Amino acid sequence: MSSSMEKNDEYDVSLNAMCLASAQIYPAVLNAAIELNLFKIIGEGDPKGMSPSEIASHLPNPHAAGDDIAGRLDRLLCLLATHSLLTCSSNKVDEDGRIERLYALSPTGKYMLPDEDGVSYASISNLRYHPAYIKVRENIKEVIVNEEDDLFKIVNGMSMYEYTKKDPTFETLFHKAMADVSSIHMKEILEKYKGFEGISTLVDVAGGIGQTLKMIVSKYPSIQAINFDLPHVVQHAPSYPGIKHVGGNMFEDVVPEGDAIMMKSVIHNWADDKCIQVLKNCHKSLKKGGKVIVINIIMPEIPNASVGHKFATILDTVMFLQAGGKERTEKEFEALGKAAGFSSYHVAARLLSSVLGVFEFYK
Repeated sequence: MSSSMEKNDEYDVSLNAMCLASAQIYPAVLNAAIELNLFKIIGEGDPKGMSPSEIASHLPNPHAAGDDIAGRLDRLLCLLATHSLLTCSSNKVDEDGRIERLYALSPTGKYMLPDEDGVSYASISNLRYHPAYIKVRENIKEVIVNEEDDLFKIVNGMSMYEYTKKDPTFETLFHKAMADVSSIHMKEILEKYKGFEGISTLVDVAGGIGQTLKMIVSKYPSIQAINFDLPHVVQHAPSYPGIKHVGGNMFEDVVPEGDAIMMKSVIHNWADDKCIQVLKNCHKSLKKGGKVIVINIIMPEIPNASVGHKFATILDTVMFLQAGGKERTEKEFEALGKAAGFSSYHVAARLLSSVLGVFEFYK
């Protein structure tokens, strides 16, 4: 390799480091775009693209920033385009060769728009920019230097679940984000995972208001479903055909009996001893030959720069928000199953670049 090529490679490495050091800017711009409804405006516009001035005309008080609002908007849109949320093309506007940029939604950007069920990933950004989450983000080092292992509690004075009861706005943002992510992921799970076929009674442990079960029963109407969660959660759950809501504590109470018991995005909330406890409770309530279906992120043994591994490690860092919470490797899931008394287990499906796993634990 020539010295000039080596130098260029070093420049690229240096530039990448500088971009990463400035990475806080991107999520702030993304959140601003969501609050300004830019994705909705662009999504409802010309599929070939909209100019910044056209987009600006749809904003409330479009002249509040004077004549330069389109120019300011253009600069934000450029950043979103470099992160693959928008596509960018150009249009010649005069004989002097002056151009204007045209922006359209990219395939990734469409996930920031509500789908036919009204869900999107925009709700995640809304949650992350609640003041309580901002305080967490500004104090991540505390999870290393502080004896307390609940980062949310360190900076907000109470656990995230306690805070949810105190702040109605946070509670709404939290449940909306969790429901949206669950809905998007379940669509792919129902396409690729066939393990719900033949189930008579399915129990969803910590199933919230039953949204996940609703999607499953819609595809498998013969299933009799039980949504099991804390009493104050299920009391607000809508009535769905084929779904019975049961209040209880998954650690202290008897889990309803079923030939299959499901836990989606539950295991990662707890330390190993708590996970083993709830898995044992599920084991007791399983019918002979039954299975526990665990849907969770699989933490890579050796992380790389792939988008799947980035997603898994981001979520693992988010789990610092509560005591004991973490993502786990496949081997760690196997160890939990053995400790809880299950005879066998396997990964029945892998999704989202293989980082979302559907585990089956057999009695």
